[in-house]
Amino acid sequence: MRVKHEAPIVITNKNVSNAMIHFNPTTQTFNLVLATSFYAFQVDAQGRLVHLGWGPRPAGAGDADLLSGQVSWERTDTTASFETQTQPDELLTFGDVTFHEVSLKVEFASLPIPLAPGEVAHLPIRDVRLRYTGHEIAMNGQPGLAPSHGLPTAVDSPRETLRVRLRDPVQPFAVTLCYRLTPEHDIIERWCELENEGGAPIRVELLNFAALHLPRGVTELTAVSGAWAREFTTQRERLRPGICLLEHRTLQTGHSNNPFFLLNRPGQAWEEGGIVYFGALAYSGAWRIAFEQLSTLDVRVHPGYSPFEFELMLGAGERHVTPAVVCGVSAEGWGGASRRLHAFTRERVLPRPAEMPRFRPVLYNSWEATWFDVNHAGQAELARRAAAIGVELFCVDDGWFGARRNDRTGLGDWTVSPDAFPDGLRPLADEVHRLGMQFGLWFEPEMINADSELYRQHPDWVLYFPGRPRCEARNQLVLDLGRPEVVAYLHAALDRLVSELGIDFIKWDMNRYASEPGSAAGKAIWRVHVAAVYDIMDRLRRAQPGLAIQSCSGGGGRIDLGILARADQVWVSDNTDAFERMRIQEGFSLAYPARAMEAWVTEAHNTLTDRHSRLNTRFDVAMRGALGIGSNLTQLDAAELAEYAAYIAFYKRIRPVVQEGALYRLERLEEFGASVIEYVARDGREAVYSVVVHEHRVGEFRPAPALRRLIVGGIYGVFDRSGVEIHRATGYELMTQGIPGDAAGGAGHSRTLYLEQV
Repeated sequence: MRVKHEAPIVITNKNVSNAMIHFNPTTQTFNLVLATSFYAFQVDAQGRLVHLGWGPRPAGAGDADLLSGQVSWERTDTTASFETQTQPDELLTFGDVTFHEVSLKVEFASLPIPLAPGEVAHLPIRDVRLRYTGHEIAMNGQPGLAPSHGLPTAVDSPRETLRVRLRDPVQPFAVTLCYRLTPEHDIIERWCELENEGGAPIRVELLNFAALHLPRGVTELTAVSGAWAREFTTQRERLRPGICLLEHRTLQTGHSNNPFFLLNRPGQAWEEGGIVYFGALAYSGAWRIAFEQLSTLDVRVHPGYSPFEFELMLGAGERHVTPAVVCGVSAEGWGGASRRLHAFTRERVLPRPAEMPRFRPVLYNSWEATWFDVNHAGQAELARRAAAIGVELFCVDDGWFGARRNDRTGLGDWTVSPDAFPDGLRPLADEVHRLGMQFGLWFEPEMINADSELYRQHPDWVLYFPGRPRCEARNQLVLDLGRPEVVAYLHAALDRLVSELGIDFIKWDMNRYASEPGSAAGKAIWRVHVAAVYDIMDRLRRAQPGLAIQSCSGGGGRIDLGILARADQVWVSDNTDAFERMRIQEGFSLAYPARAMEAWVTEAHNTLTDRHSRLNTRFDVAMRGALGIGSNLTQLDAAELAEYAAYIAFYKRIRPVVQEGALYRLERLEEFGASVIEYVARDGREAVYSVVVHEHRVGEFRPAPALRRLIVGGIYGVFDRSGVEIHRATGYELMTQGIPGDAAGGAGHSRTLYLEQV
């Protein structure tokens, strides 16, 4: 006999962005229908929520074409005496599952029912078994740590969230599984809501945001790895039976791995073809994604909090809502998966208030020009030169505050240095605004130097364990954001400066990992720290809707969908070498959009790699994202400044397509040593073509990559950065023969072209 839900709710098509959440009360089957994909699960006879299927919808399928639930999941444990726990529950709990990976593990301190004769209370009870009790449809459900700044996104149309209620039949414990649909991008956001309905505390030992069940055989994983200055290196491997982990045990997202993945059957997906499953976490703290292949070939993905040092105590009546995992499926290969994530992030994640410009401005950052040697005269001269070449946002980097003349002093003292700026920063901010640019300032709020007034006043405000060394990294300690007074101090300091100086842009940096995580918040610091950072950002933006924020953590150490709900752009790497950035940016593009990627043009000689590169190569790579300039403009002559200005003017022409268009990776570095990409406007009338050759063997001729998604019968002019038409062809020709001229280009060959229907 099937378990009945609390209220007889039958959901039919609500015509919200082509979404449909359908429940069949007879078979108790849920079908979630998106633009080109489906997701289905069912309540079984024991009340367990069992996964049925997830994948592309067949061509021609209509609203009535749904999984009936008559064909349930195929048992794989009937021929093996030891394998009995392969049922694909929508949430895998320790209780129903004990010898495979689980989504949720809970401890109960007591048993709220009388013991049977002869029974012994084996406490704590580490067993939770969730059974279906009901469901509802909510509009615009919110996952944990959703932004509270109140700013709109580019698309704010309502979305449906299916909320499925589960309860333990013995313990006073409930879990709600949430599924928020963005059907136009084939994306589902998954999260859990936990509730203690009793009077005794409940300890949660392990908590994932969802359990994802993939078709058997989907075992090729594409992800990224790296380190400082070597972020986002693409890795592709075949999952072996057992567990494969992506994780980072930090207070921020981390450099060594990034919390997204692409999965497909080996040999059956490539850049523009094949079925690819994808997912990304909307969370900036200690995280883990576990990929599990059972001996039966079942494939499960477990995305959520890192279990290392994890502890969550739910007091009587308390709730906890996890952040979301954003997931979906594409039948258009890795590129199709990327474009879905890009569009979702641009439209539904990144803040887009009316007070801000439509496109990310061209930025100048003074760090590599002046390092810590900042003063009014030097910064004002850089600002004048930046404005003259077309820069729209001028950012003063480190060294403007306290006693900060090197990296050993001053962090935490967020007052303007009277030595560097005797009259304060307001004259410089006013000068930057008078020049027609926005004014930005660098901060590292979460850090403190031992040589600072703040530390001398509050040595207990840092993460440490009493009686143990306070280990510094980069001469820094980490502030304890588990203390409300620390959070209040940081918010007040930043809010005051933003208001007093009319700051338009904050570069928010974080330059070390935590070592001794001793906190007033205890083990919860791993989550509390992230929530505090989000809260400060949200409050700043709520008070100043025109304020933009860039997320930086020693380069790409804090990049994820959680921070992008507060930050307008991210600093992908401290490595600005154009050839290194090709690889870094290609890996970044697997999950994140060009609009959010700040990319600098710096000096011809890169001090990090000791490599020289031509100006056109540096611009061609940097113009693939939100363009920034980091060169010392005072060392450029008039001709060089004019060349910079010409490139910036060209970028502004192509910027709408780069920042809002669909990305196609026409040729990857791993194929022929060159990176060739195309951005295409939504209507197909404009495109940007960019090629950069990393390495090339003499006598080889690379294929001319065919362009994508143009208007077949349209006539396109192909223009160089000077506006000269160098080629004219139909969309059909461009999508079959490509653009001539790059086949034999040697290492360092690069160009960016603009295509427009004429």
